[in-house]
Amino acid sequence: MKLFIYAAMMILTLGVTGIMNSSMKKRNFKVNTWLNVLITSALTVLLLVTEDTPMAILQGIAFFHVLLFASVQDISTHEADDSLWVMLLILAIPNMETVGLLSMAFAGVMLFLPQLIVSMICKNAIGGADIKISTAAAVFLGVTRGLVGFIIGLTLAVIIQSIYKKVRHGGERKAFALMPYLSIGFAIGYLI
Repeated sequence: MKLFIYAAMMILTLGVTGIMNSSMKKRNFKVNTWLNVLITSALTVLLLVTEDTPMAILQGIAFFHVLLFASVQDISTHEADDSLWVMLLILAIPNMETVGLLSMAFAGVMLFLPQLIVSMICKNAIGGADIKISTAAAVFLGVTRGLVGFIIGLTLAVIIQSIYKKVRHGGERKAFALMPYLSIGFAIGYLI
């Protein structure tokens, strides 16, 4: 029976990834079909190994797909649909029992307020979509995993962008897509 569930989850993942890739291509996003399939398949395998219930596996698959879509859209347009953070909050509803409503609310406040203050003090330092999606992801994960995921994502962004800037020999300060880094951090936060 467990093998049947695993096979069904992999087929579901591949199907959703295919539909998502098609949708992103229609919107002229920069899509790497095989990379998306590889990422979602690898994350699904990790979920199958780490999670106990089919509901947790399905929830993880949906969480990873929303983050992947947000990342690809951010890379392509430096924007992210408002529906994405709403989807993350809807996915968070079943977590009220396991993660705890207080932990979820605290995580949201802990991520939202500092980002809001930074965005008000430093113009164009962080995008509104990054704030909304990272706050919703932290609510989904709860305070510990949400903060760890956010810190991992920001650390990756700082390190990789510093290396990138050094290799390119400085130049003007350009905006970069933060969501892919945050998505990696939140995916790690989900799996810990």
